[in-house]
Amino acid sequence: RLQTAMHVSLGFGTQFPRRGEPSSTRQLAGITICLSCLVLGAAFAFASKCIVFAQLPLSMNADQAIHVLRKAAAVPSEGSNRPPESDVLAAILAAQREKGTLNADSSFFKKLTGDGIEGGRRWRLVYLATRNAVVAARKQVAPPSPIDRGWYVDGIVTAVQRFEDSTTRINQNGVFELFGLGGFFFGYFARFKWPSSEKRTTMAFQPVTNNVNFLGINWSSPFAGSEPGPKGDAKFGSARLQDLNMFNFLYVDDCVAVAQGASGSVALWSVTDPEWDSKHVFSVQAGVA
Repeated sequence: RLQTAMHVSLGFGTQFPRRGEPSSTRQLAGITICLSCLVLGAAFAFASKCIVFAQLPLSMNADQAIHVLRKAAAVPSEGSNRPPESDVLAAILAAQREKGTLNADSSFFKKLTGDGIEGGRRWRLVYLATRNAVVAARKQVAPPSPIDRGWYVDGIVTAVQRFEDSTTRINQNGVFELFGLGGFFFGYFARFKWPSSEKRTTMAFQPVTNNVNFLGINWSSPFAGSEPGPKGDAKFGSARLQDLNMFNFLYVDDCVAVAQGASGSVALWSVTDPEWDSKHVFSVQAGVA
């Protein structure tokens, strides 16, 4: 059967499998690692002539960090300049230091899902930084290699997540374009939960279906090891967060979302609008429930 579920935010929310874990966990981790290598490898090849070690990022306060994140996440236009990748990473780390206060001021969960609106909110992937880059930036040392840094990836891959918490609670995550070529979707639909969202910033998710759409034809299959329906929902609801795939959200507002996954990598997303959606994404049916 078709088993193509991919964590298209490059697997940073996927825990590495431990001995004895079900094959579904190994499947998710293995496929997402492959996708990580593919996209980061493409990025490396694309920029190989101009790669240099990133300058160590300067510290900044929360207001400065939010300004940098919003500027980085804006859709590029002719003549506009994005912040350097190292500055974006510095902004992410600054937001992380203040996440408790920022979440208390304005609920990350409500911003991410659109506060109950039908269809939820879509977020396009803008930027990724590897775990080694994050560790090096925290220590204020040079990263171990040229590819251990932050990367703008929205010029390479159009990866989009949708979080909905209305009549249904669902997370759709997938790729719609690669190097500007679209007309397809591959990814998954997942259930998710965010306990004590007014105090905590950790969201857990579990893919339920694999989904592929090409030329208007949709293929869907159950995700191995993930039980569908109410029984599966109940098992997921009672599972411990540490036993599930997770995002730790560092900052979310009406424009940008920043999260770190179990792998230690960090990502920046930008909220989409109807005009952008009409050009880059299309409706995909979840299929198997």
